[in-house]
Amino acid sequence: MPIQRDHHLPLAPDWECKATIDDNGIVQLDDPAIATLGKDDVRPNTWMLEVRYRATSRWKLPAVTIVGPSNSQATERFTQYLEANETGKRLINLTGIESLDKLQLTLKHLRLERDAILLGFRNPDLASGPILIIAPHPDDAELAAFGVYSQHPKNTWIITLTAGERLKRLDKQYWPGLDDSLEGASQRKGFIRAWNSATTPLLAGVPSEQLVMLGYFNDTLTMLYEKPDTVVPSYSVPTLKPDAYRNWNKLSLPTDGQARNTGQNLQSDLAALLASIKPKTIITPHPDIDPHADHIASTRHLLAAMQQSGHSPESILLYANHLKSIRGFPRGPVHAAAGVWPLDIPNSGFGDWKLASFPLRFEDQKQKALALHSMHDLGGSPGLERRLKRRLLKRLSGLPIQRWKVYSGHDFFQTHIKAHENYISVKASALFSYK
Repeated sequence: MPIQRDHHLPLAPDWECKATIDDNGIVQLDDPAIATLGKDDVRPNTWMLEVRYRATSRWKLPAVTIVGPSNSQATERFTQYLEANETGKRLINLTGIESLDKLQLTLKHLRLERDAILLGFRNPDLASGPILIIAPHPDDAELAAFGVYSQHPKNTWIITLTAGERLKRLDKQYWPGLDDSLEGASQRKGFIRAWNSATTPLLAGVPSEQLVMLGYFNDTLTMLYEKPDTVVPSYSVPTLKPDAYRNWNKLSLPTDGQARNTGQNLQSDLAALLASIKPKTIITPHPDIDPHADHIASTRHLLAAMQQSGHSPESILLYANHLKSIRGFPRGPVHAAAGVWPLDIPNSGFGDWKLASFPLRFEDQKQKALALHSMHDLGGSPGLERRLKRRLLKRLSGLPIQRWKVYSGHDFFQTHIKAHENYISVKASALFSYK
């Protein structure tokens, strides 16, 4: 018997329409005005189909393939995978289709109820002004938004808050035996990660002048927010200063030369950058979804800096690179559709949410794989137990083993190289009211 589990998010769609799914998977919309929306209204925006499904296998991954018109022909666009051995309410990502008319779903290892609801959300216009991406650590911008910033490279600024220097064990350094002390290995780890943050976005054409490393310390951002006047040393290198990781910055920061790891300094640097860049869109971690303490604190520091600078963007896109107690999401192999986070959040400190999904061209997905490979912290191989478990799950998934392309050993190479990058879109005023 499948496990009953509904996913709920506090959504406020711009379009909403009842729909039915017939025995052949044809989606019929009740409102003809929405069904006949033109390509210019459909293509740039986010579309989700709220369905109730029932998995028909304990292990095989339920799969929904979206078939939509393209150049007047029915074409398979992408496949979204759901949880095996479950039943409940889910959102099927349709974003990237060109028409809402003549949609068809091809199903494997699941059944769908007849009644459904189409939800539509207007995406912010990313081309109309500067985009500022807040990365708590090197690689967060790439995981969350490489596809987005590769489509708007000249318009993108990336601010990385920490160098990610913390190393808990000497035997975990990138090159075994290179350094003989934990302090030396940790400082070198921060150095190469800072270099990654300064160079990886160049693969997408982001100008080096728009890549900024603040150099504050890994795993300290919560304390910096709670006690902004207190100097907090690096866990791994007590004598370290943020200036050590600013070598490749092309512009000056207010705290250059006398930077200490304090929340006051971090917020001062952020406020100066906000006032200078004046971003129209900010992309930052979602503190309700992403449980990483540095990610939660990053957005809180951003809020404080926005209040200090007096600049408010038109839209804020919130991402989640981590999910609490959930592995392997978005489901399925690389290049599959990216589903919406499998969560039950009926209310939020941000009020109602709008979804914002951006499709990635196949070439952008491959370039994203290259970008992730350039990040040293995503290298290495999983342990034997993890490898065996992955192999078993792939065998049980019902998919041909060749569909499970292995670009690298880290989970992110499976979960984050997908056909979409998904966000929650909120107004700046909602961020100011967040508790």
